[in-house]
Amino acid sequence: MNLSKEIKASIFVLTTILLFIFGFNYLKGTSLLDRQKTVYAVYDEVDGLLVGANVMINGLSIGNVTALDFLPNSTKIVVTLKVKDKINFSSNSSATIYETGVLGGLAIAIEPVFEKGLVVKSGDTLKSNIRPGLTELINRQIEPLQRKLESTLTSVDSIFTGASYVLNKETQNDIKESLNILTSAVRAINNSSLIIEKTLTEKNNQINNSIDNIESISSNLSNVSKELNDFGLTSVLSNLEKSVDGINSIVSNLNSDNSSLGKLISKDDVYKNLNSSIENLNSLISDIKTNPKKYVHFSIFGRK
Repeated sequence: MNLSKEIKASIFVLTTILLFIFGFNYLKGTSLLDRQKTVYAVYDEVDGLLVGANVMINGLSIGNVTALDFLPNSTKIVVTLKVKDKINFSSNSSATIYETGVLGGLAIAIEPVFEKGLVVKSGDTLKSNIRPGLTELINRQIEPLQRKLESTLTSVDSIFTGASYVLNKETQNDIKESLNILTSAVRAINNSSLIIEKTLTEKNNQINNSIDNIESISSNLSNVSKELNDFGLTSVLSNLEKSVDGINSIVSNLNSDNSSLGKLISKDDVYKNLNSSIENLNSLISDIKTNPKKYVHFSIFGRK
């Protein structure tokens, strides 16, 4: 059976159209061979979500966004999702808009909840969430720093205002005068250091001579101590120690009651007896002087 050119052209065009539709849907993540179901999610804002954006579960594409429209009599936005029919998650699952990368655009991630006897059907509405993107996270981090920076700038401005109020002409003159006085003091200290350095330089020989004299004196003292040691200072000190011991022994005997001198010094009876004997001797001598004839008899002729 021969086909006319018109029929061949028609078949070629239809085949091309079918291949185009199939390829287009394949590139969007959908397939004409797979059964799909339509679900919805309602958001306050979609932040640049586009038709054709991927719908993912754990990073795997299961469908795409097919429509975006306002909810009737509201500013909320209804997002239409077409997902594979074989994914049996619950209608209590959540559809979260998230940022796929800095330049990757937005997509929707299904956070599935699996419940027995409760499987999502076409026409069901999922819970909706929006995950903050990198830009929003950076803005959240920068915002407190911005507030602190503004507060710091305000404080600095207040400080400069107060400083300009405090630093009037009189205060500025006082500060200048204080700086001049400080400069003069530094110059005086510098001059003193120069004088000291000059003096040390000029008197360097005298200082060296003094140090030499001190060393000579130290050497002489060392020689004297050596001569004393050679002279026998140790034996002299030993003899002196023995002499001191002898003196201590004599003093101990004087303090003892066993010696005559000790008794004489320490006991009153010996003193009294000795004193009485001396008095009797004095009386005898006085009596002899007064009455010599009583004790001495002279006879020329030999008579008594």
